[in-house]
Amino acid sequence: MKTGTKNDKIKRIAFMGVFFAVAIVLSIVENMIPPLPFLPPGVKLGLSNIVTMYCLFFVGRGSAFGIAMLKSCFVMLTRGFTAGLLSFSGGVLAVLVMMVLMILFKNKCSYLILSIAGGISHNLAQIAVASVILNTSLILYYFPILLISGLFAGILTATLLKIVMPAFDKLNLKL
Repeated sequence: MKTGTKNDKIKRIAFMGVFFAVAIVLSIVENMIPPLPFLPPGVKLGLSNIVTMYCLFFVGRGSAFGIAMLKSCFVMLTRGFTAGLLSFSGGVLAVLVMMVLMILFKNKCSYLILSIAGGISHNLAQIAVASVILNTSLILYYFPILLISGLFAGILTATLLKIVMPAFDKLNLKL
């Protein structure tokens, strides 16, 4: 999305800073939730992906990529290189897959389908990178679990996005 005046550019940068801050807060909140007994190891809810999806749908593709990359940098700084690499690979592939689906279906694909596709592709990228890092294909046996968790995380993310959209709309974000 192109902006005209210097004030428009400053406003856009400020809003992107707010979006990034919200994504970080959601990530921190998610990490504070104790492991849920019904979730397999390594499975996360993906709450910060709500921000990435909002940016993709309402702000612009570049902004969604920017948020995904910034989140990965934050993960790398706070949890280490490997976690950052996993976050980067999952985040970028998820945004790419959702973008391709939006283009192919001319924006007629529901948020739910896009979110599920994003969640599954996020997990696919992470398991592929983990397989390379660990130098074993045995980890691929974990993919069915991650496929199911990506499905449920996608449903959760889409549902939460629908819930918070009125709050974002009240901010009157005209970027």
